[in-house]
Formats: sequence, C-alpha cells, structure tokens
Amino acid sequence: MVGVGARKRRSGGEDSASGSATKTGGRKKDHATPKQKSAADKPKRTTPASFVRGSISELKKVVYPTGNQLANYFVVVLVFVLIVIGIVTGLDYGFGWLMLKIFG
Repeated sequence: MVGVGARKRRSGGEDSASGSATKTGGRKKDHATPKQKSAADKPKRTTPASFVRGSISELKKVVYPTGNQLANYFVVVLVFVLIVIGIVTGLDYGFGWLMLKIFG
C-alpha cells in the first residue's frame, strides 16, 4: 500500500491504516504515558516582595569593575567609537563628492 499515512504490514499484526490494529500497532509500549498537568503543578506567581528579595540577592553576586578597569574600558570604547565616526564621515564625504561628479 502506498500513500500518505500508509504503513507497511508487520509480521503478526494488521495494517494500521485498515483500522483493525490498536494505536500502538499491536506492540507493547516501551514507556509510560505522561501524566496530565493539573492546576497544582502550575508554578505559583511571584509576589513583589519575593521578586525584590531575589533581585537583591542576584545583585550581590555581581562583580563590579574597579576604577582602573572602568577607565580602561571607557578609553577602549571611546577609541572604537571615534574610529567608526571617522569611517562613516569618510564614506559620507566620498559618496557626496561622487554624487557631485556624476550629477553635478
């Protein structure tokens, strides 16, 4: 049998497309059926007080940079931004000059 949803016949069992076989194809299941989730399994909502307590405990784990590290990071970011500004400015002037030569 060929087609969508068709299965090959297994030895000792009916074709599942014919409707006479069970859902598992006549075989034993090798795993338990998962339990349905009940209302008791849902996680409880967080109260504002517990949220604040959790936030404070997480903030205590943060490692803040020292003054020297902060200064170094600031200089690195500043130099990178200045380089990008230079590239964008150069492209702007270059394309402006090119447009004046083509259309001007």
